[in-house]
Amino acid sequence: MQRSLPTTERALVERAAAVVSVPKSAPADSFVLHAPLELMARVQLLSHVAPSARGAALGMIEWLAERYAAAGDPVADPRRVRVDDPIDAVADLLVAMAAGDLDSVDALAAAALPRMSAREVAGLVGEAVAPSLAAAGHAPIGLALLARESATPLPTTLLRGALRGIASQPAWRLTWFRGHDERGNPAALHEALRATPHLGRPGSDFIFPLMSQVQDRGVTERLLAPVLADRFDTAAAARTLSRVAAWSMVHDDPGQAPYGWSHCLTMPQAVMALAGAGVRARTALAVAATFTVGFRAAHGTVELPARIEPGLLPDASVEEMATAASLHEDAHLVKHTLACLHAAEADPEFGPLHLSAAARLVEWWQ
Repeated sequence: MQRSLPTTERALVERAAAVVSVPKSAPADSFVLHAPLELMARVQLLSHVAPSARGAALGMIEWLAERYAAAGDPVADPRRVRVDDPIDAVADLLVAMAAGDLDSVDALAAAALPRMSAREVAGLVGEAVAPSLAAAGHAPIGLALLARESATPLPTTLLRGALRGIASQPAWRLTWFRGHDERGNPAALHEALRATPHLGRPGSDFIFPLMSQVQDRGVTERLLAPVLADRFDTAAAARTLSRVAAWSMVHDDPGQAPYGWSHCLTMPQAVMALAGAGVRARTALAVAATFTVGFRAAHGTVELPARIEPGLLPDASVEEMATAASLHEDAHLVKHTLACLHAAEADPEFGPLHLSAAARLVEWWQ
């Protein structure tokens, strides 16, 4: 359990969250898209940072808020919406998202989200949000991070930007798994991932074209439909996906470390964290495994082994890696380091591999 932040530090985090919660009027660039997730990750990494660097890590949270404030005009104040029942308001929110009604999405989100816990929000929007490739497919990361136990809960309004981003491209979705009702064998997931073909990058490193490539070519349906099931060991599937991501970071193309392999961990991990907590287990496996296949197909140059080994602990300590990430400007490094710590906690046998993946990205940036 994280130690509660002192009053002054909590106030600093709350001020930053108030700034970063407000979407921008222009379409989100990479910084604006990642800022709410970066804030969540920076706050959760604080408990691992060296005491001597804590002040500097808090300074990076202030820097993030200042940079976000200067990143463009905020959206206009949303119209006031009366919310008698937050559940009904979220139902209206999902309708507005599907219709691409950005103003209604933000008005309903601003009114309903503050009245709900992160777990309640995830339970109501998770199934609709998880398959979306809009907002770079990052909304589940926000849901999963907010829903984690924390001594300093962050406001659910940090999801406003992601929900608005999904509404801006409602047709960008993974759909291949709809209608597959056969009972598959999730235990064969690793072999399915090993069979991922090397397709190369489809002219862009953005999430939508990377995942559309494997969906539109039938790769995901061919490889993953046989592993889908309604009931299975979701924790085991999550470990398989995280191990593949960590192995790819350590052993595959180092040029893809900062964005390709970091996303290969953070995105599937977040979706699997929501399995059974707002996202159907079958949906979670289909989406998370699609992300892994999409990144492996585009960026993989080394074949996955038949068996991944736990490996050896890196020379750097958790404190050293968390401190390095917390003092760095790159959001992907911050998110990936935290995700590696979560993976090592959930999969202690393979903790050395997950921590080695964290160390690899820290080394890449250094």
